[in-house]
Amino acid sequence: MLPLRLCRLWPRSPPTRLFAEATRQRRFVELSEAYQVLSREQSRRNYDHQLRWATPPKSPGTTAHPRSAHQTHSSWTDPNARYWAQFHGVRPQGPESRQQQHRHNQRVMGYCLLIMLAGMGLHYVAFRKLEQMHRSFMDEKDRIITAIYNDTRARARANRARLQQEQQQRQQLQPPPGPPPGPGIVPPGTSP
Repeated sequence: MLPLRLCRLWPRSPPTRLFAEATRQRRFVELSEAYQVLSREQSRRNYDHQLRWATPPKSPGTTAHPRSAHQTHSSWTDPNARYWAQFHGVRPQGPESRQQQHRHNQRVMGYCLLIMLAGMGLHYVAFRKLEQMHRSFMDEKDRIITAIYNDTRARARANRARLQQEQQQRQQLQPPPGPPPGPGIVPPGTSP
């Protein structure tokens, strides 16, 4: 993809005009170096690897340490160098510091897992306690409702018995119904 970009940039600045100004000459050198690096598979892989680790690429044909790549007179500079510079003290540099960081990360992950498990256990215990409280509350509520129901039912039976008794007493005190007074009308089925 980058070689295609180089091909697109090339017609805009042909070599005859590139040497006219210093900036254009520097741009031509950059394009040439980029093409030289990206035209070979191995150098392209190195370039990708160095970009991934935010170090400037080595000049073609050199096997210098990445730190010494800054000292070469290559015109390539990492566009994000200022951003990544703030993290140089944070990221471990050597293999032993990386192992130490790895152990630290594992320890932190273990603590996180322990805290998560403790939180789950606490939630489980709290849920069980809440469930027990809810059950006891519901049992108490059911007991109260049942007591009220039984009391109301007993009062209703007593009232019904009292009303029946009063009705019987009224019936006993009332004279039996006789023929209606007056000249009158004889109910059917009775003889005068």
